Amino acid sequence: MVFIKAMAVTITMVFAGSVLAKTSDKPIDTPQRLLERMDRNIDGKISFEEYRNAMVRRFDARDKNGDGVLEGKEYPKDWLAGADTMAANGKLTWDEFGEALQPVFDQYDADKDGLLDTNEIAAFAAARKAKEESK
Repeated sequence: MVFIKAMAVTITMVFAGSVLAKTSDKPIDTPQRLLERMDRNIDGKISFEEYRNAMVRRFDARDKNGDGVLEGKEYPKDWLAGADTMAANGKLTWDEFGEALQPVFDQYDADKDGLLDTNEIAAFAAARKAKEESK
């Protein structure tokens, strides 16, 4: 259960966009930046499929050796910001990552229509901003 909670936090941080270094001066993701990065059909909403595809790209970009497992430097510590634990073996497999995608998407899909609309994306971006500013 603790691992699942850690995964939810992990995916939440990933969903927000670029992983920011603590010394980064990059601006925190805005709803517009999330849409630009994920909304492939440009309808102003993010479907689960668009979200999932963005997450696949994110995971694959981090998996430098292509083994389907993030570990060591491939596994950025910022992905677990706010979590008290991570996988006991210090690794994150694609299957573990994939299992956490739907629950996190559903958390932000307030009206449960299968799409993140402007208000839902704005709520997510606001939560992300608050987390970043609390570090």
